[in-house]
Amino acid sequence: MRETLLLIGIIISCLNSANAQISFTNQTSSLLSDNTIYSGCAMGIADMNGDMLDDIIRLNDAKDLSIHYQKSDGSIFEDYIYGNITSIIQWSMCIADIDSNGYNDILVGGFLNDLNLLKADANGESYTYTEILDDTLYLQGSNFTDIDNNGTIDLFACHDVGLSKPYSNDGNGNLTYDLSLINAASTIPSDNSGNYGSVWTDYDNDGDLDMYLSKCRGGVTNPLDGRRVNQLFQNDGNGNYSDVAEAAGLRPLGQSWATDFADVDNDGDLDCFIINHDISIGIYENNGDGTFDNVTSTSGISAQIASINGGIQCMFKDFDNDSYVDLLVTTSSQHKLFRNNGDFTFSQISGAFPTSLKIQSAVVGDLNNDGALDVYAGFASGYNNTNSNKPDRLYINAESSNNYLRVLLKGDNNNVNAIGSRIEIYGSWGVQVREVRSGESYGIMNSFISHFGLGESSTVDSLIVRWPVGQIDKLYDVDINQTLCIEDTCIDYLLVENLVIDTDTTFKAIVQVQLDNGFECH
Repeated sequence: MRETLLLIGIIISCLNSANAQISFTNQTSSLLSDNTIYSGCAMGIADMNGDMLDDIIRLNDAKDLSIHYQKSDGSIFEDYIYGNITSIIQWSMCIADIDSNGYNDILVGGFLNDLNLLKADANGESYTYTEILDDTLYLQGSNFTDIDNNGTIDLFACHDVGLSKPYSNDGNGNLTYDLSLINAASTIPSDNSGNYGSVWTDYDNDGDLDMYLSKCRGGVTNPLDGRRVNQLFQNDGNGNYSDVAEAAGLRPLGQSWATDFADVDNDGDLDCFIINHDISIGIYENNGDGTFDNVTSTSGISAQIASINGGIQCMFKDFDNDSYVDLLVTTSSQHKLFRNNGDFTFSQISGAFPTSLKIQSAVVGDLNNDGALDVYAGFASGYNNTNSNKPDRLYINAESSNNYLRVLLKGDNNNVNAIGSRIEIYGSWGVQVREVRSGESYGIMNSFISHFGLGESSTVDSLIVRWPVGQIDKLYDVDINQTLCIEDTCIDYLLVENLVIDTDTTFKAIVQVQLDNGFECH
């Protein structure tokens, strides 16, 4: 493996962010021109026009696409209206630049519908509709990711009434069904249905992406029925996957809707949260050896999560910028926000969102560019249908004191979004880890920008990027309260394949020489 001395351009500097409390204000009317959008489940946040600002992608009535571009001066979002995609309600969305033209494309699908792909044109100003012709899918979750480790971004589609489907990317954004990428058949023989949400994550820290599949099958009460037994597909590094969920301790035998992986205790490995409908929801601690322990009983919120009815989405995000990821859960009955106490326990935060309505679908990003994570929320009906009486809302985070760092990775021509990359930052908190993903939880897309809260720390000792191709980049003494763009192709790297670096001091000195010479990332 080679080490590369990292040259970073600082693109955006932002203000201080966050304090210890978590609260949001409703700024829908002040920032969005159209306040009558009624989303179902599928929604997203991503930079759609290449200005490094998070934008909002939403489907009115779960069918009509619009993009709302964040403006750098903090004024009202600029609207782009594509219009109707299909007559069928869309339940899932994922986003990536799959044809490498510099602008992100959008994939949506739903109830017994074809996969609907909208490709951005060469200047990112309009979109062309493409139907991925296969048989129809009952799409629940979806992800863009490099399934076969060949550098191009493929598609994984969770199919509710049959085997989930992988699609290979030819490098030009053309997707073709290819079961050789991964066969996610039930370990216990079944019709392979019940696939709700998938997470592509390096749970075992071996440098390649694995996949966790949450499974649920209505009306099936046998906990050992293959249609509702969760699976953890471990990657051997060569694109071969095998189910190790039982051995890893991540087979709860419940009707599961969604799962998230994140480093709860800042020890460098990724812990787990699983939403179940018929048994208790579970919080799992990664033991660092490929296995997990269920620590729900000692989490401080066992009673609160046991009372969750109809959980839909879950996501670990540091909403108060204190350096520990918090937990947001959306449900069909009432959303819940849990603050991470820093000792693998959580506390429920009541009243963080100014609404008595249940948040049923939510996506997260920095929607006013102030260094604090905001939430775009939908108030659906049932589990994933629209509700014409409850329009979407934009909740802006009121945090204002804790420090932060944001990192945007720019990958090579085949993986522009650097999907599958891992970012680690080291400091007084230990190590914080983020993964770059496309498509998360159940049906949603969160920002590609990796967000780190720093608390009161005034510096980041070191930052490491582990790119999907195996390359490792390092930077030391990183300034805080800014967004860094790190690219693996746009700037001159000082390659040190044959150089043995004995100490961090030597490495740091060489990096500083390069930065002093004025190299930047554009």
